[in-house]
Amino acid sequence: MKPTNIFRILTPLILALFILSLFSGIVAAQETAREQYEKSKEQYQIQKERFENTRKQFEDAKKLFEDANKRFKDPDNKSVNGSNELMEKAREYILKAINHTEAQLQVMKNRLDNPENKGILASDATKIIDAHTAQLEQLKGNVSQATTIEEIRAIHKELAGIVAKINLETRYFMGIILNHRVENFINRADNVSAKVDDAIAKLKSNGTDTTKLESDAAEFKNKVKEAKDIQAQTVALFATHSGFAADGTVTNEKDARDFLKKANELQRDTIKKLKEAGKQLIEFGKEFRKLARGNVRVSEKDELEINGEATTTFTAK
Repeated sequence: MKPTNIFRILTPLILALFILSLFSGIVAAQETAREQYEKSKEQYQIQKERFENTRKQFEDAKKLFEDANKRFKDPDNKSVNGSNELMEKAREYILKAINHTEAQLQVMKNRLDNPENKGILASDATKIIDAHTAQLEQLKGNVSQATTIEEIRAIHKELAGIVAKINLETRYFMGIILNHRVENFINRADNVSAKVDDAIAKLKSNGTDTTKLESDAAEFKNKVKEAKDIQAQTVALFATHSGFAADGTVTNEKDARDFLKKANELQRDTIKKLKEAGKQLIEFGKEFRKLARGNVRVSEKDELEINGEATTTFTAK
């Protein structure tokens, strides 16, 4: 599963957390982060469009090269002109592949530079990206100087190795960012648990039967605990970072792939549990509103109000 898809999975949990309006303080923080994000959004769109354009150019150049290679293999077409055409298409194919790889790196760099992701990675990942960009620029020079198909093939092999490392390192960095976000959600869920208990206590003090509400709360807490247990395994796994150096560069491709496969499985399981917790919180919210017999909202003072009367403070700190 791609990291971007993993982030989308978190959405149901976010919506569930809003059900009880327990995060008025966090909402304000998120709005500030959103403002910062909007400032970098335009640059991101530029990089994304470049990525899409270079991909199309790469795919077109690849097809032209494959067609030329097929014609060159034809015994009746092995002429000087055929050889020159193949060399030209091969050169263009490799250059477009390099351009597309550079565009991919810039998209990743933009994501890492995004205010909401800054400070999460222990290493300076952007320096690693810049180092790969320098490698690719050097390859462009080698392509221009190449005079034979054999030299182009050697460059292609070198490019494939660089791309393989870039893909692994990208997944590693995004895995760390995802871990950070999951940790934040779990911490907030712990805070929600305390607020849920407080809300139940307030209703019970009014003589309300909260049996179903307590059952929903218990199931919510159980799902959160399961998520925390799996997340602890993920954190321990990233502490070993098998196949990667401390700064996130690849040291062993096989170990790195195995590491990322295991990390992906654990993160998927954690998010599944958080989604289940979110659904349970929705059920709690429905039952709470029914028992409260009125409109529930958070006041400007971060107090939970039922029909305009404050019952308890629900500030998320």
